[in-house]
Amino acid sequence: MYKKYLVYSLLQVSWGLSALLLVFAIMPSLIALSVPAWCIPVYLLVSGAIVFGVYGRDKALSKKGTERLSERLLLTVSAVSLHMATLPAMLVFRHKTIKLPFLLKLLALYLVQLFAFVTVLVGYLM
Repeated sequence: MYKKYLVYSLLQVSWGLSALLLVFAIMPSLIALSVPAWCIPVYLLVSGAIVFGVYGRDKALSKKGTERLSERLLLTVSAVSLHMATLPAMLVFRHKTIKLPFLLKLLALYLVQLFAFVTVLVGYLM
């Protein structure tokens, strides 16, 4: 039982670190590459709405007891949205917060994203 709470705590910490690195590493890098500054918040809002929709749909399907969306789809949508809306969606819908294998996969994706963000940050600072 304690493993779930440890993994969930690590997810929350890595979500915060991802948000900080997104603001201080990814956004300046994209702006330096001549990507319009308005594109980044629009992308995050649209992808966040999609994450909420997918997690909400899966929760509704689980309540009905019908065939549900695959974990692969949930993780893919989460990764494409840079994980910014995943934890809030999980908390709002109270969905997939107890499943330790899913949380471990999500944590692994977060750590890959953090590594990529740090790599971009180091490259940006050099």
